[in-house]
Amino acid sequence: MAKFVFGIDLGTTYSCIAYVDETGRATVIDNSEGTNTTPSVVNFASPTNVVVGQVAKDSKVMEPQQTVDFVKRLMGKSDFAVSYNGRDISPQEVSSYILRKLTEDAAKLINEEVKDVVITCPAYFGAAERDATKKAGDIAGLNVLEVISEPVAASIYYGYTKEQNKKNILVYDLGGGTFDVTVMAISSDVIEVICCEGDHELGGKDWDETVMRYIIGEFNSKTGYNGDIDESTQADLRLKVENAKIQLSGREETPITLDAAGLRERIPLSRVTFDELSAALLSKTIDLTDKAIEIARTKGVEIDEIILVGGSTKMPQVPKILKEKYGREPKILEPNVAVAKGAALYAVDVYINKQKSIFTWEQNTKNTGGDAPPPPVENVNAFKETLAGAVRTQKTRKIIVTTTKSYALEVLVGNKDEKCNNLIIKNTRIDGDDISVTGHFGTQEADQETVELVVYESDDMNEYYDIDHDLIIGTAVLPLPANLPAGSPIDVTFTLNKEGMLKVHGKDLTGNREITAEMRAKGIMTTEEVEEAKKRSSQIVVM
Repeated sequence: MAKFVFGIDLGTTYSCIAYVDETGRATVIDNSEGTNTTPSVVNFASPTNVVVGQVAKDSKVMEPQQTVDFVKRLMGKSDFAVSYNGRDISPQEVSSYILRKLTEDAAKLINEEVKDVVITCPAYFGAAERDATKKAGDIAGLNVLEVISEPVAASIYYGYTKEQNKKNILVYDLGGGTFDVTVMAISSDVIEVICCEGDHELGGKDWDETVMRYIIGEFNSKTGYNGDIDESTQADLRLKVENAKIQLSGREETPITLDAAGLRERIPLSRVTFDELSAALLSKTIDLTDKAIEIARTKGVEIDEIILVGGSTKMPQVPKILKEKYGREPKILEPNVAVAKGAALYAVDVYINKQKSIFTWEQNTKNTGGDAPPPPVENVNAFKETLAGAVRTQKTRKIIVTTTKSYALEVLVGNKDEKCNNLIIKNTRIDGDDISVTGHFGTQEADQETVELVVYESDDMNEYYDIDHDLIIGTAVLPLPANLPAGSPIDVTFTLNKEGMLKVHGKDLTGNREITAEMRAKGIMTTEEVEEAKKRSSQIVVM
């Protein structure tokens, strides 16, 4: 049985796993190559073998068609990541191989089973993306205790290492492929999310692509070449640009050599040029940060500290602009590993709470003769195992989150205008396991036989907004009794849990007919699809 629980930062460009060791310290576990982070890249080497990590990243140059990177940007938004060996492979399955690499390497290093995990995701991930993250863990054969937001994990680590009175912090999290900014109130007992903003298509990758365009432009100008740059050459150039970006954190200039079409050119890249090229991208992060700060102010919260998380915050331009803009020196919180460490600490919190649930369940079962509901864990025996002594006495913290998206129902306003009516609005506090909001509506026509409940997910914070069918995340059909007049009352309840999963309940108040549905957006796998992927994955060796 498992002795430890684990936290996993499943990142866009790099991933990391940590646990709380026998001394009570959050500790990152190195991979088999001896590094504490693993590139989130998967190379399909053969029908029975996949390679994950740095070797796969290097393989992108020679085998771009069978190598997948930045898969996190597809989570919950696509059912396709790559086609290999005549089969379309989902982002969830690709991500499961990254998780297997992390957990299998960790198990070998610490000589313990890695089974029970907390996985992190960007703060602004919606229901589909969070579900996809959990399904990736399921396919990898893990017991996913919870999916939590990366800034929450980072703040947990910050809070455990910096015992203090209540403080309002802004977590600026710029990773390789995503950006989010979260305002939180933290203390020794409570971590409360105030609000969050973000962009799932803004990260270090975009800085790299901006520089790549510049290098190619300079190459064309110097050589007179105007043809296409093939995919392998672009992959090689991306590696060189990423390395140059790292070098510019400690020096003023570095050269990049581009070989294409039998031509070679050595192009200097200065930090000044780099900053100029990426100024618009950096400005986008500041705009989102301003928005988060303003929302926090409407809730009476002012920022005391700025915390930097994510590998891309190591670019000198980031702390510089934040200090100039907001007048305070940002604090760097182990950008590459803070999220995994915080997730590991939180995993212990979850473990302790599950233990309490199991104890309560066992007592209720004895008292009721077996009528009590089962405990909310997949493997009761595993959670009965004893953690290390230091962990058993760890103090738990209450986590209060907010909704990261708005959820709306398609309605007819004034019998003429179709609109989205937000029942749950982004950045609404969830004090507990979930939040429920009920809207009161009426049927549109006499003798209506059904009501179709069309549900939308968006970042819009208005009560009503225009219909956008690209934002639909699911539908449910409520049957109605016969001979209802127009305007017959219908109640619709949205219930959103703290992991971002939405349940919709519709009720006809005349005949008491009901429908309950969990929203299944595009990209969300069914149980059957997960089981099929798990079966396939178990037959593949991860290296």
